[in-house]
This record gives sequence, structure tokens and C-alpha cells, in this order.
Amino acid sequence: MTAEQKKILVVDDEPDILQLLEISLTRMGFSVFKAENIGSAKYQLSKTTFHLCLSDFKLPDGNGSELVEHVNELYPNTPIAVITAFGTINHAVETLKKGAYDFITKPISLDTLRQLVITGLQHNNKVDDEQEVQSIGIAIDYFENLDTAINKYAQSQVPVIIYGKRGSWKEKIAGLIHENSELKDQELTFVDSASPVNGLTPENKGTLLYHNVEQLKPEQQTTLIQFIKSLSDQQRIIVTTNWSEEEFKHSLGIKKSLVRAICVGEIETESLVELKDELVEICKSRLEQLAEVWNKLPCKIHPTAIAKLKQHDFPGNMKELDLVLSKAAVNCQNQLIREEDIQLENTGFQPQLNKEMNLEKYIEEIEIREITNALAKTNNNKTKAAELLGISFRALRYKIKKLGID
Repeated sequence: MTAEQKKILVVDDEPDILQLLEISLTRMGFSVFKAENIGSAKYQLSKTTFHLCLSDFKLPDGNGSELVEHVNELYPNTPIAVITAFGTINHAVETLKKGAYDFITKPISLDTLRQLVITGLQHNNKVDDEQEVQSIGIAIDYFENLDTAINKYAQSQVPVIIYGKRGSWKEKIAGLIHENSELKDQELTFVDSASPVNGLTPENKGTLLYHNVEQLKPEQQTTLIQFIKSLSDQQRIIVTTNWSEEEFKHSLGIKKSLVRAICVGEIETESLVELKDELVEICKSRLEQLAEVWNKLPCKIHPTAIAKLKQHDFPGNMKELDLVLSKAAVNCQNQLIREEDIQLENTGFQPQLNKEMNLEKYIEEIEIREITNALAKTNNNKTKAAELLGISFRALRYKIKKLGID
């Protein structure tokens, strides 16, 4: 990676210092991002992968050692150094213990700044060289952003929630986080939240992946919250939900304490309908990846076949596309997938309602889901379900009849 591509985050509450550092680092060929306090720095760190962070020690909402601790815990591949005019031996010792690679005092010369950056980037390169990163490997912005998030969350053991419709590769993303983490030599344990055969609190070391976490009953949610608090340093938790971030966080059936416990790292997947403009590149990449697994030459895909795929809504998202492409690649002639090779029937995925469909049906779908969820969480007790939903018993009974809920 060239210097022009490397991103450096500079944190200082003095505008003149920020501007000076920005000018100096930009002239060295780096892309510079600025933050005036810890809160702003944390936000930028959550949105961008930085190769280096330079922070002042004394900031309006805390001190540099707090930011060092945050970066070391959540972004261990981002080296951080502290530059300060208020340095003491105790400050230096505290900051270095929390993970800073250097602690220097102002004023800082251009040569000192250059050496500070070189040292930090060498540390960054060592980490990159030591790890063989597993990625989705599809060269479009959406999947590259997913790869960035995967790598970021793999470097810590914070709880991660992955939102998205069925078939949008939530489990694949969770698997890649596990494979890139320090726990990769341990197990990846699957727990079905709708029917946890082996219980909600497995003792297995490694990554614990909970499917469809929105289906947990209230008492199960409480159990999971307590379990998360007791996880050892040899365990981490990732959960998936078929709901969007907004639906999950605002559902009456999800405890706010559970939201706080698991919504630390967050990834929201997109449906294939939202990615149709990128379908050519997605198909090309997936066919190349399939061919590599099968040890064969990759198939090409005819424009008429692409046109047919674009007319399909893909309720099964990436899983359905993989199924369709796999069948086509096996059955096509001369390594070319034509329109007639694309079989979209009987894939096993039923259409789902979405916001672009009839508004009344969309609202009904939400009501059915929330009422069914509330009934499941209260063991079919309609009085308690009505309380949970914030409506009267009579209104709930009417809606159950109207919507045909069994």
C-alpha cells in the first residue's frame, strides 16, 4: 500500500495544532482525518480503518490514555501515539501501559513527527504481514466495506450483531470474523435462538454464533445478558437477526438491556435487490470463486442471462444467487451461461414483503410479525401480549382474527 493511501487520524482540541499537523502529514503524502475530542475520534474510528492515530493527551472530554485504551481494545491493528504539552512520567507510564507505542512532548519538530509516523506505520505493517486475512473478495464497495468491518471486529472480542434479510450472508460474515480472530483455532458454535437444543449458555471456547436472536423469549433474553457478562477471554459472541437495525432496536419484544449488551459492533447487510446495479461484477466474482473450489475454469455469463437475473427479486438474496449460478455452471455448455441455463423456479425461497410493495400489505406483515413475536414471548398469553404491544386485549383479539394469526 502506498503512502497516498494510508489514513492518519489526528486528535487535538487546538485548531492551530490540528492545522499544522494536517499540513505536515499531507505534505508527507498521507490522508489526514481530524478530531477535536475523544467522542469525535471514536466516531471516526468506527467509520474508517486508520493506519495510525496521533492524539493529544489533554482533551475536552477526557485524556489521551482513555483513547489509547479504546483503540487498543477495539482497533488493535491501529497504532496510536500521544503528543502532549502536559506530560509527566506518570502520564507516560500510564499511556504506554494501555497500548500507546510512543509518548512525546510538544513542541514537536518535523523530523520527530516524521520518525514518529514511520515507527507507527512499521508497527502496522508487521501486523499486516503476520496475518493472512480471510475476506469475501468481491471488488465492489459494499463487499469491500463488509471486509473492512469484518477485519475491524475480528481484532477485538466485543459482541457483534449482524442485521439483514435471510440469505444475505450473515452467517458467512460471522464465520469470517471468527476465522480472522485470535479465537480462530477454537470452535465456531451455532446456537438456534428459536430452539436452543443445547441451551443458551454453552461452555465451548471460541465464537458463539446465535441465529435469529429476535426470537428469544424475555426470560431467555435475561439469561443471555447475564451470560454475556460472564464470558471468558476465550469466548466471544456474535448474533444475527432477520430484522433491520431500526426494527430490532425499536421492537417492544426486545429488552433494551439486551440491545445495550449486544449492539456494540454492528453490521447491516443489504439485499440483492439493492445491489442489482453491481450484479455483473458479483456474478463474475462468484463464478470465479466457485471454479476455484471445483478446480475448474470459471464460466462466463451471457448478457441475456444477466438481464434475466436482474428481473428476479431474489428473496433468498446471495444464498439464492449462489444456488442459481451453481446449477447454471454445472449444466451450461462450453463454459458459457446463457439465458436458458438460468433456472429461477423451485429455488426454495419464497417472496418477502418489503417497503416497495403495497403499503397495506407491508403494514400487515409488520403487525403479524410483532404480534406473533409477542405471543411467542408470553407463551400465547393474549393479555400479557397485549400489554407488551401497548394495545388493549380487545384490539389484539380483533387483529388476531383480522390477520388470520393462528
